[in-house]
Amino acid sequence: MTEPQLLFEESTHTYTLRCEGFADLILPSVSEIIEVIHNKSYGNISERILDNAADRGTRLHRAVQFWNQYGFRNVDDDCAGFFDAYLKFRQEHAGWKLLNSEYRTYHKFLLYGMTADEIYQVGNEIILLDLKTPQKALLKTWAVQLGGYEMALQSQGVKIGKAYILQLFSDGHYILHPVKPDFSTFLACYTIFNFHED
Repeated sequence: MTEPQLLFEESTHTYTLRCEGFADLILPSVSEIIEVIHNKSYGNISERILDNAADRGTRLHRAVQFWNQYGFRNVDDDCAGFFDAYLKFRQEHAGWKLLNSEYRTYHKFLLYGMTADEIYQVGNEIILLDLKTPQKALLKTWAVQLGGYEMALQSQGVKIGKAYILQLFSDGHYILHPVKPDFSTFLACYTIFNFHED
């Protein structure tokens, strides 16, 4: 039997698993699964501000991916400072070998989709890195997200040595936060996400 194929529809952020001989399966994303804690962390921020930040984040990620693939700067003005912060990080961590940018995969057994911002190799270790632009660090919430990512990667045979959040700022500076992925809270979110009355 052929290996299942993971499809991704960017406009709706939908992950679909296609397996020969079976109907397509829509997979929840890590973001959907942890929405219950995301709402607690971001609940006091207006929807308009969150939407604007999400849009900027998407455009910044696209600019970073474009730069990683082609070495060419193509960034919107409102993302320029954050992009400069990313370039500064890359210059100051030149020994980190980028293996993947915007790496999509899924958990083989729990069946959810995910996109890792970046995966690096440093020495013999594989490093998971996620880019963030909020002014306030929400490390506990972000650790849950990385817990979901690390579990999915592990199910695919990828062993993560360390995980980091790269917090970028509009003035061109960054903070690299070491993070311990929070598996247990992610699994609690997964259980709640899948709860339903029969």
